[in-house]
Amino acid sequence: MKKLIPALLVLSILTACDSTIQTISVEHHGVLREIMREQKLDVNADLLDYERISNLYALGALEGLSGEILILDGKPLHSYSNEGALVIDRSFDWKATLLVTSQVIAWESFKIDAVINENSDLQALVFKEAQRLGINTDEAFPFMLKGSIDSIEWHVINAKEAIAQNHDAYKAAGLKGTGQYKDASVLGFYSNQHEGIFTHHGSYLHMHFINEEESVMGHVDALKNDGLLSLWLPKMK
Repeated sequence: MKKLIPALLVLSILTACDSTIQTISVEHHGVLREIMREQKLDVNADLLDYERISNLYALGALEGLSGEILILDGKPLHSYSNEGALVIDRSFDWKATLLVTSQVIAWESFKIDAVINENSDLQALVFKEAQRLGINTDEAFPFMLKGSIDSIEWHVINAKEAIAQNHDAYKAAGLKGTGQYKDASVLGFYSNQHEGIFTHHGSYLHMHFINEEESVMGHVDALKNDGLLSLWLPKMK
């Protein structure tokens, strides 16, 4: 049976016909609350289906919650644990339990000089700036942060070695850390419509990051900053 063509590939073809218009569409596979609460760890997407999609940005969890997914402008940068060591994989030859994707042809970036003490501060900032640019904040959209970040708390999930079948146990079994990262890149998705679907309960954000050396990549649990950062949002016509 032939594979179904992902909606993003159709969007890529249509967008190529009119490069002056950018339509922001977010596609997701898997439901976070079902994955975490009901242990539905089955495959919901094959990353090979997305290998040829241009301008692709994505994050999620590898098959069976065995690691983290990050794709920046079509470049895969996944992470997983191997005998306690963090491994970065740069291929599409993976399957996903959770996947959130978007195609962004052009970004608008600007410096922000704001104190971020907790994720809710960042959530409010992203919302405010997206509205200013004319992005529909009642629909999901991607964003990025770039620059030196004072503190990122992160984890790389690993359900296989968990002592129990729940979210806390999955996180505890994986790798985690806290650090200051120079020239880090953070990809996030904002949505006030997908809480429990691809954002955790109590948050409208889901974020993954990669450091400058591409040696540390993980899910962002908390982010703090007291200085200049570049916020990137999809450029609207």
